[in-house]
Amino acid sequence: MGTQARAPTEPVSEFIENPSRDVTVKAQSRSYSPRAPLPTPSFEPIQQTSLEQPRAAAVAHASDKENPGGFTHIPALDGIRGLAILLVLIDHLFVGNDHTGSRILDFVMEVRGSTYCGVNLFFALSGFLITGILIKTLDVPHYFKTFYSRRALRIFPLYYGFLFAILLLTKPLHIEWHGWQYYYLTYTANLALWRTDVPLLLNYFNISHFWSLQVEEQFYFIWPLVVFRVRRPETLVRIALISCAVIFCIRVFLVAMHGNPHFSYVFLPYAPTFSCADNILFGCCLSALLLTDRREAVLGWAPRVFAVVAVFVLILFIVNHGLEWQGPDHPLHWLVPTVGFSLLGIGSTALIAMVLQSGLMKSFFQNGVLRFFGKYSYGIYVFHFSISGLLQKPMRTFFTAHLHSKALSLVLQAGIAGVVTVLVALLSYHLYEKHFLRLKRYFAY
Repeated sequence: MGTQARAPTEPVSEFIENPSRDVTVKAQSRSYSPRAPLPTPSFEPIQQTSLEQPRAAAVAHASDKENPGGFTHIPALDGIRGLAILLVLIDHLFVGNDHTGSRILDFVMEVRGSTYCGVNLFFALSGFLITGILIKTLDVPHYFKTFYSRRALRIFPLYYGFLFAILLLTKPLHIEWHGWQYYYLTYTANLALWRTDVPLLLNYFNISHFWSLQVEEQFYFIWPLVVFRVRRPETLVRIALISCAVIFCIRVFLVAMHGNPHFSYVFLPYAPTFSCADNILFGCCLSALLLTDRREAVLGWAPRVFAVVAVFVLILFIVNHGLEWQGPDHPLHWLVPTVGFSLLGIGSTALIAMVLQSGLMKSFFQNGVLRFFGKYSYGIYVFHFSISGLLQKPMRTFFTAHLHSKALSLVLQAGIAGVVTVLVALLSYHLYEKHFLRLKRYFAY
């Protein structure tokens, strides 16, 4: 699969801050035309006085051209997504020599190599948001059609648009797919483990990080069916936690078998859905818990859980010289993809719970910069690796020759690649993606 990237993203931020606690009672009847205004949302704490309070209270105005007929965006959660994509950019754009001879620079590179935790944050946020939508819309007509149509309109146009563009350039750029195009077209490249030694030569382009999108689509091919069948949040929590335990055991097994040639692929405990979906399930679990009578207790415990996880992750970082696990330079490389990945998922989920409450954390994640990156995170995610690949070599050569500093040339090259990526993502969103997003009005909740 080429260089395995670490950057998933969940581009849709649709959930309510204070969901109705009773999710088993049928909502009041509603009849919406695609252009009719929907009920005004409220983000104030809901004092439930009637079990017939409609779930539509969380639905956005149909006049929201970027998300017609959907749930209102929570600014702080957009900020969470912004942090996640910034971590991904740091991890992918600032790649350099891990052994510079300088303790300070080596430490900086250890931090850089640990920012792949943005993937864990993305997965947890995705599970939280999507599960909230699925539970809150159980009484909506055309449940599956509405969910999958709205998700397809957000994910597929850019994914396939970019993929088809590369396919059209195959002959002019002498791209060698070696059969990988069929796996990317079917969202299964992350599962083609028997082909990890088959090269994918895309010249300047890099789509190896699309594995994360494939993980989410595979997961959401199954999870909506589970939610629809089970319905009760308490039961969903139990299913999610049991599944997390099973996935943890799978990772332990894969790491233990790493010496076996059939299990030697370094990203085996990381990229396949069966070894990383627990991070999505942690978010699913939080979303379901907030729809039970344990809501206040869960929110109250979130800061303590986050603090405990942060301490353990910090200890692991210090002892292991970062959170990387590939190679002998990391003494606890076996602990990171097992316990470490679970801790990162739990910590990410606790952080999400923290920003749902009033306070400094919520205010911080509501700032405009993080929300900006959160809004355009999907396009940034899709384009950044290819733009970096296009600009990296000529810029680094130029800056190194003129500045005589590899560190400074790395920073400038990464900064320029990041700026160009954001500009391309902006153009993509406003000139291409928005036209598909407007079609969501035909699949309103």
